[in-house]
Amino acid sequence: MARQRKNYVKKQKKPFKYFLNKIFKSVFYLLLTLLIAYLIYLVENSSLLKPSFSWETKGELQTQTYEYDELIKPLLNNKYLVNLSEIKNKLEKHPWISSVEVERIFWNKIRVVLERHDIAMRYGTEGYISSKGILFKPNLTINSEKPIAIVPEKEVKQFYSDFIMYQSILEPVKISLFERTSIDELTLDNNIKIILGYQRQNDRLKLFVQSFDKLKKFEKIRTRGIFDMRYPNGFALSYSPL
Repeated sequence: MARQRKNYVKKQKKPFKYFLNKIFKSVFYLLLTLLIAYLIYLVENSSLLKPSFSWETKGELQTQTYEYDELIKPLLNNKYLVNLSEIKNKLEKHPWISSVEVERIFWNKIRVVLERHDIAMRYGTEGYISSKGILFKPNLTINSEKPIAIVPEKEVKQFYSDFIMYQSILEPVKISLFERTSIDELTLDNNIKIILGYQRQNDRLKLFVQSFDKLKKFEKIRTRGIFDMRYPNGFALSYSPL
């Protein structure tokens, strides 16, 4: 009995070019992956995406802008996500800064405008009052010839407003010391002292100006006079000791 012969389909042998293409593709994708990884590494370790700050200042700052760079440095850990509100809040806490504007010009280009507190009055030896009536106490003291203010902290805003009014009435004579306790007392730069009390201060100060204009020809009055303006129809005059 004849044995049945099985017919097998002969498997076609793949050409060498096929394997070569496959190798080239594998190498290409490997190189592409390495190139992308290398580019990511370069970008990550370069300053290309590092936030760049341009600083503008209004008023003369007591510290250099590089110190503000250092102040916000902890907020820049993630160079892909810079929170402008956090930067603004951080800078506004600086004792010499009055206001801050922060805007993004480009993705990593940030403009910061700083306005410093000016000094309108010295708050005793503890700090200063700005021309906006804001009390600030920096850790840096500077020499200033501005008037001295003595007043409780909670009353500073109204106090400064009253100071502006008093000074406008007294011009061109300047106030050197304004003290507010239970009453208002002024010392002028010519050493004249004025006691205004706690009511009708503007009217009393205007009366002082009229009276002093008539009495300033007397040296003792214009150099050592103490005017107590708390009387309903006039004032009491005394003198500072020599």
